[in-house]
Amino acid sequence: MVVYMKIVVAKLEDLSQIKEVYKKIIKNMYNNNIKIWNEYYPIEVFESDIEQKNLYLLKDNNKILGAFVMYEHKNFEEGLEWTDNKAKSFLLNRIGVNVEYLRQGIGKKLLIQASKLAQKEGAKYLRLLVSDINIPAINLYLKCNFKKVNGIHEEKINDNFSINEYGFEMILEQDRDTM
Repeated sequence: MVVYMKIVVAKLEDLSQIKEVYKKIIKNMYNNNIKIWNEYYPIEVFESDIEQKNLYLLKDNNKILGAFVMYEHKNFEEGLEWTDNKAKSFLLNRIGVNVEYLRQGIGKKLLIQASKLAQKEGAKYLRLLVSDINIPAINLYLKCNFKKVNGIHEEKINDNFSINEYGFEMILEQDRDTM
């Protein structure tokens, strides 16, 4: 049972626990035929995310309930029609909910916290990309007032594999506690 939650910037001493949480997330995704992450990604980039202070953790005491990476969105993806490319925006990435806490509203809490952080930094939009096969995530984003933008971005992983991603964005002008 979750009692006390807070959002914190990840530190290097959190890295081993973050990796363990994400290994279980990836296993659960594979069990549900959502094969977009693997033993290398996103696990191998978390140390860099921590060094750049872009990785945020939702914790209950010392237990990681979920995490996300967020940074200013400056390099706009080919194939997507964002509402306003000139407005300040933040991009969410590598959003994950600890599998021990699925279906407990943690994903929504992560999105609320991310929107508050982005709004505090003066962003007008919070944006994210999601694989077209990640239906549970798409449903969460729609439920939390993200709007799908026109277009599809093809993320080419190698010569034999690419992922089609939808873009979603939320305007950050109203109070996010009402998602």
